[in-house]
Amino acid sequence: MTYLEAIELVKDIESKYDVMSIRYKGISVWPYLRLYLLDGISGQTEVKASGSVIKVVLKSLFAYNPFKVFKRHDVWLFTGCERRKRIGDKMIHRISGGISANVDKCLMIEKPDLLLGHYKKKDIEEKNIVSESWLLILFHLIERILRFSRPSLENEDVMRNVLVDNEVTFDYLHYVRMLNAKRLSMLWLLALVRKPRLVLMECPYDSMGYMWACHQKGIKFLELQHGVAGASHNAYNARYYEKRMQPDGICVFGSEEYRYFTEEEPQYAKSVYMTGLYMLEKADAFFRKDIFGKDRENYSRIIVVSGQKGFEQQLAEWIDIIAAEHKEILFVYIPRMADEVLHFSRDNIRIARNVNIYEYLKWADIHITISSTTCLEGQYYATPTIFYDYGDRASTYYGKLLKEENGAVYIKNVEEFDKAYYTIKKGNFNFKEVFVHNHVERIVKVIKDNKR
Repeated sequence: MTYLEAIELVKDIESKYDVMSIRYKGISVWPYLRLYLLDGISGQTEVKASGSVIKVVLKSLFAYNPFKVFKRHDVWLFTGCERRKRIGDKMIHRISGGISANVDKCLMIEKPDLLLGHYKKKDIEEKNIVSESWLLILFHLIERILRFSRPSLENEDVMRNVLVDNEVTFDYLHYVRMLNAKRLSMLWLLALVRKPRLVLMECPYDSMGYMWACHQKGIKFLELQHGVAGASHNAYNARYYEKRMQPDGICVFGSEEYRYFTEEEPQYAKSVYMTGLYMLEKADAFFRKDIFGKDRENYSRIIVVSGQKGFEQQLAEWIDIIAAEHKEILFVYIPRMADEVLHFSRDNIRIARNVNIYEYLKWADIHITISSTTCLEGQYYATPTIFYDYGDRASTYYGKLLKEENGAVYIKNVEEFDKAYYTIKKGNFNFKEVFVHNHVERIVKVIKDNKR
């Protein structure tokens, strides 16, 4: 079943069953379970705590001074190492990089990357930072202990009927234990240290247990938009939400997301703020020299390809075919994960790993992706996008937002590439203001107003 088909099935389930009556410890767990049910029926796999993952987590425990968590911090900022991008000699957080340096008494709690863990202190700007590894270890220990008892759910028969009637296999008790383990690990941490007045997090729908615990302790919780946020994303298209496992507010990139969360999905969060994207402004100011200067002597156009987790092989094969017919174009392929194994047979395809994609987007003539949010950032840099609309992902995500007049062309196969390419070449586009400006000033004000 495709991802979009899975979304429709879950929407149908929510319209037919009293799913919000499925409760655990007094709260409805359906808004949490639906996320993992969607992943399961659409073929997405859960990252397991394998030996290699555990090794990385253990190695990360003392990457930064863990005792800093015991100091007084008004703000906790949860983020992930994999969201760092290189600017000069520093690895900068693309979403939250401007917060630590401009907000007093702010502690960054960083989740280690599954491959490298954390960057060395000399490679980052943050001084007030600890690894989330300690919480993750505690979480996994608690989850293992919880396996000895079966979670007690109210109206569990509703969940059973959903699975039986729709012929779906889903270990919902496993995920309930995971949810409670995250809640308990955060409650333990809050009991050991001075609790903050405000918590900010990128991608909080993966950590609803943390939000639950914070709300139990009366701590306000804000989400920082990190990628696609709209009707096509499973975290933002639910029929129902459980407010104790939802953010109190969300900071979004620009007017489109603001409209969505205030008009179409106002139940998601009580407050919505437009704060832009830190990395765009940082990169625009830093990357002044055309990175493709020498390549332009040999190629008429430079196309940057944004890879995508789960679809790298499909996109790579597609690019390989197109490159054979367009030797005048240099295709620069940037995989989502640096260790992705890719094979190309054409000399005019170059793989760029561990680079700052914003630098490449700024100087590219054209951008290609399946449905990466780099298409939005391309609008900021006036770089048009050709979408390989694989499985209708791009047109579903962006069809209403980005049109041909904005430098966005959607194609289904290699035969349509030539027409799209020449449309882009001759086009005079009206690029959208997808991201508001003055990010630092905006986010500092939001934090100041919410930690009172």
